[in-house]
Amino acid sequence: MSDKKYIVMSKFDSSDKFIYDRGFATRQLANSYAKLMMDSNEYDDISYFCFEQTMDYDFYFDVPLPKTDNTDDDGIPF
Repeated sequence: MSDKKYIVMSKFDSSDKFIYDRGFATRQLANSYAKLMMDSNEYDDISYFCFEQTMDYDFYFDVPLPKTDNTDDDGIPF
């Protein structure tokens, strides 16, 4: 399992694809990095986003859980 739970990604306004920037252990570090990148003004038409890892699939599939109403046929919660 990775200790980098918070992922900062960027996206150009003219694109629909996200670009991986860096992963961080805390939200505060991710926020500081995003602010630093935004303040650098390297690109005019770029936005930054923070994605939080909410599930470790390796752990989830190793520990069988009973099926509930909030899972698909593949057993992944939604």
